[in-house]
Amino acid sequence: MRYTPVAEQIGITEARYKELRNFCRQYDDWDREAKTLLGIRAIKMDGLPHGSGISDPVARAAERRERLLAKMSIVEGCAKASDNGAWYEALIEHVCRDVTWKVIKETKPELLPTSDANTFYKRRREFFDMLNKVTDI
Repeated sequence: MRYTPVAEQIGITEARYKELRNFCRQYDDWDREAKTLLGIRAIKMDGLPHGSGISDPVARAAERRERLLAKMSIVEGCAKASDNGAWYEALIEHVCRDVTWKVIKETKPELLPTSDANTFYKRRREFFDMLNKVTDI
């Protein structure tokens, strides 16, 4: 049986598939940065100029955090949509952290509703197909 790449199976180019995959791989970075943006930042009061114009660093941080959370919710929404969320955690592990199905099965079997690899990869195809439709990266 011939292996068909995921991109070909869902009707997108290999470049687009890699773009979507790399979008997902940033998930943990977004999460980490969003958590750091929750903290209070102090303004240096040393009397030296720090830029021109009026700025609101708190508003900028809040806007940045909202953009990060929006990207995270896109990935989470596509993962939850696959089989009513049954595959959510396994898909997040796989597409965001590059953990293979075999490793998930061996180390975190509780994340898999079934141990059938074909079903898992079908859900992964559905995830990327949906992500392709909802994003315009």
